[in-house]
Amino acid sequence: MSAAPLTYRGLTVPYTTQWSSEAVTLTGNPDLALREPPGGGKPYLAYRDETPGAEVRPHGVLWGRMPNTPGIGEPLFLGMSIPRQKEVMERAGCGVCGGIGEVWMAPEMIWEEHLADHGPGTEYETSDPPVCRTCIPLAMAQCPNLRHHGFVFLAVRKWSISGVRGYLADPHTRHVDDQDTDVPLHGAVGYDPDRLRLTLAKGLLATLRGISAHTDPDRVAGLGRWRRDQPPGRGRAARIPAPRRGD
Repeated sequence: MSAAPLTYRGLTVPYTTQWSSEAVTLTGNPDLALREPPGGGKPYLAYRDETPGAEVRPHGVLWGRMPNTPGIGEPLFLGMSIPRQKEVMERAGCGVCGGIGEVWMAPEMIWEEHLADHGPGTEYETSDPPVCRTCIPLAMAQCPNLRHHGFVFLAVRKWSISGVRGYLADPHTRHVDDQDTDVPLHGAVGYDPDRLRLTLAKGLLATLRGISAHTDPDRVAGLGRWRRDQPPGRGRAARIPAPRRGD
C-alpha cells in the first residue's frame, strides 16, 4: 500500500472512483469524428484536433477524454475514472489505494455465474484491478457487489491485458453507440482490427488463466505470471498508418 486512499465525509474513496470534477460526456463529445486514412482506407474514430495520419493510440485504440482530478468535488461511486483505471490495470496496481496489487478478487455471485456458463478451468475476464492485502477489508466494505454478494480470492497462473470496454461507432451512420461493449485487443481471441479502430475505449480488461478460487487470501501467493507479450504504456501505443500502395 503506497498511500492512504482519499476519503469523503468519512467514506473511503477507491483510487479508480470517478469524481464530479471528472464528469464528461464521452459518446456525445462533439470533437469525435470518423476519418479515412491518408490515401484512403477503412474509417477509424478520431478527435478533430488530432493530426491526420499521426494519431497515437495506446493499446491500439482511441480513449475517451476525461480529466484526472481525484479529490475535487464529490465521489461518483458508480463511475470509473478512465485514466486511473487504465493506469492501475497496466501496472496491476491496487484499485483501492493505487499501490501495488497483490490479490485478484471477484464477487462470488459473478464467479459462480462464470462457472455455470463456461465451466471450471476456463479463462475469466475482468475490468476490476487487483487489491493489496491491506485494502482487502476496504474492498469488501466499499464494493457493493462484494459487500452484498460475497467474494472469492483468485489464485491465477498467468494473466494479460486482453481487451477494452468501450463504445462502437457505426461506419455508415457515424453514430457512436452509448451502450458499451467489450472489444478484444491485438493477440486476443476475437480480435478484429476494423472493430477496434471504431472503438472509443473507457477501460482495460484483463484475462486471468489457470484459476482456483479460495475464501482465504492466504491461499493465494500473488497475482500470477504477467504475460507481457503485449507490454503496456508507450510500448503499446500505435499510430494509425497510411495504407500501402495497392491496399
